[in-house]
Amino acid sequence: MPTQITVRAVIKSYGGRIVLDSVTCSLAAGERTGIVGENGSGKTTLLRLLAGRERPDRGEIALHAEGGVGHLAQDERLPAHLTVQNVLDRALHELRALEERLRRLEAEMAGGDESRLAEYGDLLTLYELRGGYDADARLERALHGLGLGRLRRDRPVGGLSGGERVRLRLAAVLTAAPEVLLLDEPTNHLSPALVEELEAALAGFGGALVVVSHDRLLRRRWRGRHLELRAVRTPAAVD
Repeated sequence: MPTQITVRAVIKSYGGRIVLDSVTCSLAAGERTGIVGENGSGKTTLLRLLAGRERPDRGEIALHAEGGVGHLAQDERLPAHLTVQNVLDRALHELRALEERLRRLEAEMAGGDESRLAEYGDLLTLYELRGGYDADARLERALHGLGLGRLRRDRPVGGLSGGERVRLRLAAVLTAAPEVLLLDEPTNHLSPALVEELEAALAGFGGALVVVSHDRLLRRRWRGRHLELRAVRTPAAVD
């Protein structure tokens, strides 16, 4: 399989303390990787770098994902004024935009404009890669699987419990079906039964998957490779 994610000699520090020191690894398309390591070893930092939310001090990260990257971060906060439906609509925004563009191209080609055929084919391939035809069903499966099936869609996020907000973010990122999925402690606030539902959802995910988790049950059942990070013991400055 072709390499989808490449990390070369990456260094990342905060306030003069090196968190990641010369990290090098590669992940193939569709590969499932669990990142393990003690607290402070840089697991969350590496995921943020892969998601493009931060940049390394040194080194290079190359990620090829035409179908997009989904990132469930531990510290993310949803705006309190958004409704549940707003959050779900945002998750499907890219797919809905693709649908709209495909319909416009179909109308143009129906009028005899064949110059759009190549663009249409490329967009249709991307739409199918992202599971566009299954998006609505996937949304319902994610909500019900994570115990949110009865949640009113007009409820403001600010009125949800902490656990409901985390599960809603998880449902949204699963629904978006990106080509690369980065999950940081996805089992937080999940009961054992819901962890099993999450495992089932991830088993059906066809893209590259990178997961950070302390959940022993999830790690014991993990079918994929592990990448171990070790904490840097000596604080140092990066010029």
